[in-house]
Formats: sequence, C-alpha cells, structure tokens
Amino acid sequence: MLNELLKSSKSMGEVKYPFVIYPDAEGGYVAEIPALKGCLAQGETLSETLEELETVESLWLETARQTGLELPKVEIEIERVKQKLAA
Repeated sequence: MLNELLKSSKSMGEVKYPFVIYPDAEGGYVAEIPALKGCLAQGETLSETLEELETVESLWLETARQTGLELPKVEIEIERVKQKLAA
C-alpha cells in the first residue's frame, strides 16, 4: 500500500528530501524531513500527510532561500539515509 501511495505522490510534486512517516499515537500519521529542522506534517491518511509534507517542505525551502540559509544537499542526505539503513 505504501509503495502505491508513494508512486501516486510523484504526480503531486514530490518531496525532495528523504522523509520519515509514522502513525501518530492519537490517530493519523506524522511525516518529517530530518534534514530540514522543524519540517513536519500531520494528516488523517497517508495521502493527506504526504500532500501536507510537500507543502511544508516547499514553504520551508522558500523561507530558507529568502533568509539566506544554506540548504542541505539532497544527495548528501540521501547517502546519509542509505548508510543508516545499511548499518
């Protein structure tokens, strides 16, 4: 189910950085992008949560660019996640 959802999310706009998604204790889901401090979203369904995460990521990146914050390199963050998964 998650694979199908992630495939369908590609048509939405796609989250650029690796993210973590997990069930919320109170119901629904939480998604966060660890590389972008404070970038997280909540939703009742996986689809809603991913859509919200796309919006939050976009706003986070836009704000970072406007304030001159150096953005983490996507490739480096992907490699960091791969190393953690391999360990």
